[in-house]
Amino acid sequence: MLLESVVLVAALGIVNAQRPENVSICDYYTPIAIGENTAENQQRLMQLITHTFILGNYTTPNVGIAVAGIAGPGNFSGHEVNILNYFTGAYYSSNGYDGGDVGIAKNFLDDGGAEALLADIPSNTNSSNQFNLLTHVYQYFGEFYGCSEQGKAGFPKYLGVASMYEVHKFMFSDPWESGYFNEQIVLAGRSVGFSEADGDFTQKALDATFGFRCSPEAAVIPASAGPQLQAICISDACPLHPNATCSAYPNDGVAVFPEIANATLAGSVIKENTTSTDDGESASASGTASGTASGTVAPTAASTNAASALDLSPTMKVGSVVALLAAGFYASL
Repeated sequence: MLLESVVLVAALGIVNAQRPENVSICDYYTPIAIGENTAENQQRLMQLITHTFILGNYTTPNVGIAVAGIAGPGNFSGHEVNILNYFTGAYYSSNGYDGGDVGIAKNFLDDGGAEALLADIPSNTNSSNQFNLLTHVYQYFGEFYGCSEQGKAGFPKYLGVASMYEVHKFMFSDPWESGYFNEQIVLAGRSVGFSEADGDFTQKALDATFGFRCSPEAAVIPASAGPQLQAICISDACPLHPNATCSAYPNDGVAVFPEIANATLAGSVIKENTTSTDDGESASASGTASGTASGTVAPTAASTNAASALDLSPTMKVGSVVALLAAGFYASL
C-alpha cells in the first residue's frame, strides 16, 4: 500500500539520504517509497506525486511536508489563484478535440473526479478526458524523472503532445498560476521523500523550461519529437525569455485571455487579467489578493540570473533532456 510505504519513509528518516549521481530521481526513490524498481512501481510513484499535487496530502502521515494541492484556491506571492478552474470547464481554456484556434470548455474531471484519485486510480474507466489527462501526466513525469523501466508493460512512454505550449496555449497562464503549480509539484515530491536538493532541481527545471514567455523551441519530452514550443507561462506578466523568439509563436507571442464559460464553476476566485489596458495598466478580473505570499517566488529575469550560480551538476540527474535544457539555460544567463 502507498500509505504504508510513505510511513516507512518517514520512520527510516530516508529523506536526508544522498542520491548517487548515476541514479535518476525515479530509480532512487521508487524502492524507498514503493518497492522494487519495476515499471508498475515507477508508475505508482509518479501517480502518487501527481495525485498529491492535485489533491494535497491525501496519505497520512507523510514525511512531514505539507501540500495544499491545486484542487482548491491558493495564494502565490500575494496573488490568489484557482487552477482547478482549468480542469472543470469553467473557462474556454482547453484545446478543441479537432484542434483549432479557439479554446473550448472541457471537463477533465468527468470520470470519478477526486474519488478516483483518492482510490489511487486515474479514473473509473479508460475512455474519458480524466483518464487521458492523468495517465499522460504520469507518463510525462516518468520521463522527466528518468524512470528506467518506463516503456515496459505497466508503464508506457509518454503518449501525449510534445509541445507544452500547444497543450496550454489557451490558458493564458500567468507567473502566479505557473509558480503555484510548480511549487505544488515540488512539495508533492518532497512529501514522498525527495531530498531538498532534488526538490530544488525540480523547481529550477520546471521554471527554466516552461516559465518564460516566447522561449525558443526545445526538444524536451519526448526528445524524438524534436524542437517544440514549450512556454506555458505566456501572459503579459510572464518574464520574457532572454533569447525570446516571439515570432515563432502565434500572434507574435501575444496570448488571449480566456473567457469564463461557466460562472458557477468558476466560483469567487477567478484568474487575473494581466492584459494591458489603453492606459498601460493591467486589468484584473479578481479583487485585491488576500493572504500571505508563498515562500517561493515566481520566476523572474532577476531570479534566474541569480540561479545561474546554483549547482546543476550530474548529482541533479533526472534522466531526461529537461535536465540538460535547464542546465544550459541557467549557464547562459
